[in-house]
Amino acid sequence: MTSNQSNLNQSTIDQAIALAGITQSIRVVQHIAWKGQTNETDFKAVIASLLKIESSSAISVYNGSFELSTGLRTLKQQLDTTTTDKDPEFVGLVINLLTLHKQLTRQPKIMEQLGQSIENLAGEFSNQDIYDDEVFQQLLARCSQIYKNTLSKLPNRIQVKGEPKHLKPDANQQKVRCALLCAMRSVFLWRQSGGTRWHFLFKKKTILEAVENLLSQPRKE
Repeated sequence: MTSNQSNLNQSTIDQAIALAGITQSIRVVQHIAWKGQTNETDFKAVIASLLKIESSSAISVYNGSFELSTGLRTLKQQLDTTTTDKDPEFVGLVINLLTLHKQLTRQPKIMEQLGQSIENLAGEFSNQDIYDDEVFQQLLARCSQIYKNTLSKLPNRIQVKGEPKHLKPDANQQKVRCALLCAMRSVFLWRQSGGTRWHFLFKKKTILEAVENLLSQPRKE
């Protein structure tokens, strides 16, 4: 890849990582909704981000860019104008998440409750092994409840499309709520790194360069 390295400052890298986090979380939602299952490694990578509320960079939130390989590849596919394989459902979910984030910022009580809940979650699970199945199931249950107590109370809920047979089971509904909570964590990270809706119009090329750079040169920090 030939990239303009001057464009790839830390802010741009952080924005690309945050978008990859959103993307990977959405892919988890879509796979559960349409297929009834998802890549567990991809899922755990974004859930782990909920437990790292104090980090030096966006990359450290996900313990390295390699953990977001699926999100980065999918994001590249969506941003690259030379590819025709686009996913309008994915784009719609991104827009819905950004709208939900805007609503959340106008509801200080719910926002405070969400922040405190995530802080409590991190305090309880950050030193536990989420790759242990029992711990992971407990974490899923807590994340799902946090989503129900906060984001689901906002005026416009996110409507997830999929196969009814996959969306109906309680276990899958729980996983979808968890993945959406992870996506919202990434939206906060996107905003904190200076990301705005305008970036999708005027800085798409720069973000794509950062995504390609991270795919070719994965970073730990």
